Amino acid sequence: MPDSFSLESLRRIRRLAFVVRALCLIGVLVIGTMPFLFWAQPEWVAEVVTQQWAISKIQLDLYARLGGLAGSAVPASVSLFALWQMWALFGCFAQGELLARTPATHLRRLGLALCALAVAQPVGRTLSILALTWGNPKGERQLWVGLSADHYLSLLFGLLLLALAQVLAEGARLAEENAEFV
Repeated sequence: MPDSFSLESLRRIRRLAFVVRALCLIGVLVIGTMPFLFWAQPEWVAEVVTQQWAISKIQLDLYARLGGLAGSAVPASVSLFALWQMWALFGCFAQGELLARTPATHLRRLGLALCALAVAQPVGRTLSILALTWGNPKGERQLWVGLSADHYLSLLFGLLLLALAQVLAEGARLAEENAEFV
């Protein structure tokens, strides 16, 4: 436990770590199960696709929905990896491991995951829409590629975390170096 952090400061960090790790567990449960629940219900898929994605002619057979599930597995997998890194990062913080290489590594991986999510989300949606329209007659299949502000913000926050990870890694290196003098 570093001397530069007060006991009260470490208690606050541990409380925050507990909350964040609990939210990570909730996120894993939701992100891990929602795609399966969504794609298993053709009525729900039809409602979302027609109202939110503005696509009128789709196929809802089992293979189309399995293709949609495969498409949505792309961003879900990246999201689960990001949650795993956040879980590990706050686990380090809860143990008082603050200025060290391990949290810097988890923060770096979290930043990379958010950057990857900026790409995985539009790719997943594109694949899902292709799967739902692939069975349409020729000329009625749809290819959708789009980016939103959410994708842009995910990329920016990912880059921010990569920069902070670099700073944390340098701080850890300096802390190790200073510890050798003592």
